[in-house]
Amino acid sequence: MSNQKLNLEGLAISQDLVLNKHIGKENSQILLEGDYIIPDTKPDIADILRPKAELMMHKIESLTNRVSFSGKLNIDMLYNVKGTQGEISGLSINVSVDDFINIEGVMPNMWSFLNYSIAHMEYRIINDRKIGYRAIIDIAASIIDNTSARFVTHIEELASTQQKTTSFAINQIIELKRDEFPIKEEITLPPNKPAIANLLESSLSINNKEIKALGGRVNISGDLLVSLLYKGHDEGALIELSDFELPFSGSIDIELSKDTSFADCNLVIKDSILQVVQNDDGEPRILQIEANILAEIKLSAVIDLQTLEDAYCIDQKLNITQEFVQYSHLVSRNKNQFNVKEAVFLEDAPEIMQILKASGKVLLEDKKVVEDKVIAEGIVTADILYISSSDLQPLYNYSAVVPFKQVIETRGSDISMNCEINANLDHISINMLSSSEVELRFLLSFTTEVIQAKQIGLITDIEFSPMNKEEIDELPSMAVITIGKNDSLWSIAKKYNASLEELAAINDISNPDDIKQGQKLLVVKKAI
Repeated sequence: MSNQKLNLEGLAISQDLVLNKHIGKENSQILLEGDYIIPDTKPDIADILRPKAELMMHKIESLTNRVSFSGKLNIDMLYNVKGTQGEISGLSINVSVDDFINIEGVMPNMWSFLNYSIAHMEYRIINDRKIGYRAIIDIAASIIDNTSARFVTHIEELASTQQKTTSFAINQIIELKRDEFPIKEEITLPPNKPAIANLLESSLSINNKEIKALGGRVNISGDLLVSLLYKGHDEGALIELSDFELPFSGSIDIELSKDTSFADCNLVIKDSILQVVQNDDGEPRILQIEANILAEIKLSAVIDLQTLEDAYCIDQKLNITQEFVQYSHLVSRNKNQFNVKEAVFLEDAPEIMQILKASGKVLLEDKKVVEDKVIAEGIVTADILYISSSDLQPLYNYSAVVPFKQVIETRGSDISMNCEINANLDHISINMLSSSEVELRFLLSFTTEVIQAKQIGLITDIEFSPMNKEEIDELPSMAVITIGKNDSLWSIAKKYNASLEELAAINDISNPDDIKQGQKLLVVKKAI
């Protein structure tokens, strides 16, 4: 009789599996440098008081053997006006970013992920009408493709005791989407604040972000924080600071065929327009805001699966084809908040009269997975803007660096595993301890995932044929064996073409898993 192939739609029941396959990862640096001519509407520059730089990528695309990206570097700068004593002005510089990284094997429509940061930033005053800048940008790109695998889950019409199954759980990215939604708001200054004569600096940031995936939509909400630094109309008016918190919400349609375990979303302000307009009394007290929020949404799920690991048939010979595949197993995922507190002495800086604001960024410099823990180390950079006691420098900015080290509990982790940490600075507060010392408090939040790379053998094909007489005769009709180190009752039954139930009954074994190395067993071949 010729060999026959089991019908995968019949006896051997199969299932399709989508696997995230890592195609490649590359790191690179790009250099952005140039000169900026101060507009005619702005006064001459004497020296730079406070520069701020923020990088944002709004387009990431997989192409053939490369990942392209584009965005902009935003530079906001406060400076002392030349020829004056204490007069301040501000500039906003936008630098376009358009580049790519070569990664062999990348194809269009693959998922591309980009991590980027400003590694170094410097400025120079060329003359009182021109500023030079130079930025070094760290870029890390990684690519994921989805591949399909078909595997056998079980064989119908074959006794369950002759089939060995195993369970496994895959951490799978099931959707990646980038979309944007607009925000349009209007702010009116409170009555106790003077009207705006000169808007020196405005900044927008996002706080209290919440993400919920429901059905075919991802709902996003949060607060848009607006900070204004300006000078009032009155002669000799001090610099004013006004902060506003604007709730926003939006939703993005997304195809979702499974229940999502995790929804991660990175929100950035793609572009914004802030315009000061007059109220009904003709005073510039209204700020009109238009912003586009770019959302990068990653939907993940932990998928529990069961596959056929092995099988045998008493009256047939099974030829099993097995394929080994790599997959990611989620060991731990948690969200934590930590407080970091540091007293900072302002060295070589004028004394503080009044603190205006503090802003900062968190930079993760190192992460290490150990047993049941992840150790995260980094720094928080803080800018402290204050009114000083110096007539020559009435407004002063002091930059501080605060290191941190945090131990995060990740039960089940060990040194062989990888982790991803998304670190955010949720809140910053500052207390004045003396005219030369402040206390900084930071609230940091970490989303930590520990991933273990695993391999599993999937049965993809099965052939069977009748056992010939010679093969049957080679098996002893009865034998007494000694259980080895790696033996199980199931493996012994398969090896000797025996019935598992009869093997247990003959040897008075109530629990097939309860056998010990060195134990004697009587094995009787199943008659065919």
